[in-house]
Amino acid sequence: MLRVAIPGGVWRSDALRTDGPVRELSLRPIGGEDEVFLLDSADHPVPSARATALLARCIDEVDAERTARSLTVGDREALLLQLRRLTLGDAFDCVLRCPVESCGERMELSLRVSDLLLPPYADVQREYETVFDASDGNYAMTYRLPTAEDLERAATHARNDAELGALSLLTACLVTATRDGAVVHASDLSDSARDEISAAMAAHDPQAEIELDLVCPTCSSAFSIVFDTGMFLLQELDQRAKQLTQDVHTLALHYHWSEREILHLPPRRRARYLELVAESVARSRVR
Repeated sequence: MLRVAIPGGVWRSDALRTDGPVRELSLRPIGGEDEVFLLDSADHPVPSARATALLARCIDEVDAERTARSLTVGDREALLLQLRRLTLGDAFDCVLRCPVESCGERMELSLRVSDLLLPPYADVQREYETVFDASDGNYAMTYRLPTAEDLERAATHARNDAELGALSLLTACLVTATRDGAVVHASDLSDSARDEISAAMAAHDPQAEIELDLVCPTCSSAFSIVFDTGMFLLQELDQRAKQLTQDVHTLALHYHWSEREILHLPPRRRARYLELVAESVARSRVR
């Protein structure tokens, strides 16, 4: 179990307006039962919801599910990175291809969680205000930052209609808005106004989008990609979950333990039993 810092913080619904957000949470590493949960939820249509559900299982706080869903997108990203480091270590490798059509070279990239995490934000508020001029008038807005729950709802809508998904996210976060003094709704905002408010949200939550600036070693083209921690971690864990079911099968076959008993074994002890099984099988073949 580890207390980890998050850049923004969780605003408790029962807190006074003068209270600040909670900026540290307790997190435990992913265990065998969590990996089985991922295996059982592999067909979930919204990957972001699956990643948030995993996070909720590993947050050691009262009402962990509500806490996980109320995280800002940046805090969720930070906690997923911390969860990866706590479970699998700080360093990791990923593979991508050069986006230049004439190249497409396979690239291996070595990253560290510690290099992707941002320090705590200096200015954190429950709601923010902005005033700007857009192509269709002068706007004044009050808004909050998107949460994991907002992201999940928007992703659900976006499966059928990308525009509806974007509107769902904006509607959830926009508290008040006026154009030239008249009240307007999220659906009434011009494209330039939407761009302004999106940029304002991003500026207050930079951890929400991890952008990597890269250069292809083959064609020397420079490009940027957005690293999605949730998607990457799920891919890593899905591979481990498949191996885990094989390990459970092997140990249950030889020791007649239940799935629950095997999953509760510490990983190192489970690995040692698997080594013993392999040694036993090898000896039996020599005879």
